[in-house]
Amino acid sequence: MSTLSYSRWIFLLSLAALMFISLSEVESFSPIIKLDCCQNLSNRTFPRIKQCYEQKRLDCNIHAFIIKNHKGRLRCIDPKSEELRTKIKKGQLRCPPDISSPE
Repeated sequence: MSTLSYSRWIFLLSLAALMFISLSEVESFSPIIKLDCCQNLSNRTFPRIKQCYEQKRLDCNIHAFIIKNHKGRLRCIDPKSEELRTKIKKGQLRCPPDISSPE
């Protein structure tokens, strides 16, 4: 039974650290969340948006953006909302898709 050399240990530890960092970044940029489907849409957004998700689930029949403000309140926004489109185009808001599975 042979032992690993010092350089191989360093390589394996570096590879493990890189995998760990990559995994944590993927989770933070593509969250899987449990939200109810939007039924009523609004054209106005909150002034201070903390999070935004695009409703893309197969079990939801309405296209919408779900935003959450700094107090935790949720609102379903019409994707045609000019205020929302402007924030997304300017890069002020990022809305990954809500791809959670129905319960």
